[in-house]
Amino acid sequence: MSDSADPTASNCVKTNVFCDLVERIGRRPLYQFPGQWGYQSYEPRIYRTLAKLLRNADLDQFEALISDYIGFVQDARQRLDVHFYLEFTEICINTILYWVFARRGNPNFVKKLMEKTSDFLQDKTNNLALIWRPFTPVYSPSPLSGVTPLHYVAQTRQHNILKILLQYGLLEREITPNYIVLTVLFYPPRVRILDDLDFTDIIEDARACVALCARVLTHISITDIETQIGFGRHPLIADWKDCIPPTRYKEPCELVHLCRVTVRNCLLTYNRLPDGIYGLPVPRALHSFLNLDT
Repeated sequence: MSDSADPTASNCVKTNVFCDLVERIGRRPLYQFPGQWGYQSYEPRIYRTLAKLLRNADLDQFEALISDYIGFVQDARQRLDVHFYLEFTEICINTILYWVFARRGNPNFVKKLMEKTSDFLQDKTNNLALIWRPFTPVYSPSPLSGVTPLHYVAQTRQHNILKILLQYGLLEREITPNYIVLTVLFYPPRVRILDDLDFTDIIEDARACVALCARVLTHISITDIETQIGFGRHPLIADWKDCIPPTRYKEPCELVHLCRVTVRNCLLTYNRLPDGIYGLPVPRALHSFLNLDT
């Protein structure tokens, strides 16, 4: 942290969790060696504080925490040393995403996260567009490293959470959306998420994930899947081709699905997914169709 930047000289409300954290870690130790005061010395404090809150938080408390983060980011960027600011927010984002997606895996928390941060989705570089940021599980052995929430959910086949992310247009925004389908089919099933001790069949979860992707995409590359099989990789679903509608790879795409894709893309352009769907003057059944419920 820069000596010229006093993190305690804050305009933040003192009850803001993140302002309080900055103030606490801004107190340097009395004795220190050269290079001692780096992020390695304060990352554990940030993680322990946020982990305790996220471990026990209910939905209202989680919403308050995200509101605190938004308020902190909007206020602190101009006051803090830029290097410290980037390090601090990176650790906070990593911890929040880790607990929301890897530890709790609760769809209600994911939906709340999307509701609170959806206004920032258009700018992937914004520190408030949390859903675009890669995260690495911390203080926990894991084969995962530096994955975005969408890719993590595809790797773990959390179809109920994948649906929420897709409703907000994350798959349409992907540069190579077919990679999500490949991840669902081929990523080794080494990591499982248990929500309220609900043991589910990973094969059925994978089928549900592929079906959801088919509601968004107009084409799924069978060639890419067969190429992976040719390399010796084995798809998690043995009858994988039966999970993909023929209209996504060999027959003309249904007109009703093309209309869904077109309408969703128009709403996506103005960052109006999914809320904008319910303002459209169409029957309620079409609202559900556009929102990927059917």
